Amino acid sequence: MVGGPGRPGPGARWERLEPPRPRARMLRQVLQVGLASCFRALGRFVASHPVFFASAPVLLSVLLGASFSRYRVEENVEQLLAPKHSLAKIEGHLVESLFPVNRSKHALYADLQTPGRYGRVIVTARKGSVTVPTNGASSFNYSFSYLCLPDDGNACIVDDIIRSMQGIQSARAANRSAPPLKYPITRLADGRQAYIGHQLGGVQGWGPASKGEGVRSARALQLTYYLQAHTSLMDKVAGQWEKAFWAELRQFGAAHPKLGLYPSTSSSLRTDFQRSSVLARRPLLLGLGLCSVLAVMCCSMRDCVRAKPWLGLLALLSITLSGLTAAGILNLTGATYNSTYLGIPFVMLGRDLPWRWVWWGREGGGCVCGGGGEEVGVEV
Repeated sequence: MVGGPGRPGPGARWERLEPPRPRARMLRQVLQVGLASCFRALGRFVASHPVFFASAPVLLSVLLGASFSRYRVEENVEQLLAPKHSLAKIEGHLVESLFPVNRSKHALYADLQTPGRYGRVIVTARKGSVTVPTNGASSFNYSFSYLCLPDDGNACIVDDIIRSMQGIQSARAANRSAPPLKYPITRLADGRQAYIGHQLGGVQGWGPASKGEGVRSARALQLTYYLQAHTSLMDKVAGQWEKAFWAELRQFGAAHPKLGLYPSTSSSLRTDFQRSSVLARRPLLLGLGLCSVLAVMCCSMRDCVRAKPWLGLLALLSITLSGLTAAGILNLTGATYNSTYLGIPFVMLGRDLPWRWVWWGREGGGCVCGGGGEEVGVEV
């Protein structure tokens, strides 16, 4: 501090007690001069070739964006939802290799997410029970017998509740006593015991303690039809069967309003996951419009000379081109991404645009082209 011997004078000011080291000051000056000269040379080079530097980014973005022709939608739900190092994938590979479905369907419960093609429907009774036989049988595509997943005896793998209901209907048609349907473990016509706790819901028995006794009524029924998909041709045919299965159940539900049908197939989870990009279309378009309006407003001023609204649109265009270029690079390198990445350019624009552009004004509101006032940068 510089001042009088007793008190600091009115013109006293604070100074650094230790001046910076000469070596650090020299290094800072060398770096500053070197960077300034490099950027000055770069600016002159860009200014001397304006056409190239204006068209090269656009051309590069177009070329990389053309890689969208190689865009492929991932159809494997396991690849979409489970990471590469997850235990779910390890377990899935072990089950697929060591526990095939046609060998273990009678012993293991694999109805949550079964590998391969299948069609599933949950039938609920709005009034009454789903186990009461009705007039007229529900018709399905007869090609299921050719597409079904066979067991060791070359018979279609169907749910045990279907075999139990078929045995009851056959006994009633032959005027014989029908075997009782028990819950949750019932006995089939061949003498085998089967667990049907995951196939019947809302079960009521005949007595107060009806566990293991006959089923009086059930409010819901879950049926699963397993299909073969060993080859690419069989997989395509099974996919067409799933679509026909969905349409048939829709017509059946319209013809029987007393039943509530909730169908699903092996493609339902993948379709729901991929619909996120379709559902995000309206918010993305709305965000693009808001970003355009804000970009123009941020770069507009009262003075028509200093107003540059097109700079905001240019910034928006540059961010869009950068996003297209990044997506093209991801496609060419084989990287995977989902619809969440579509919002990253808008986040970048909303974060960086207010700090990229500066309003340049004059103290006292002077004209841009006149006077020698001090320039002040004002952040938007």
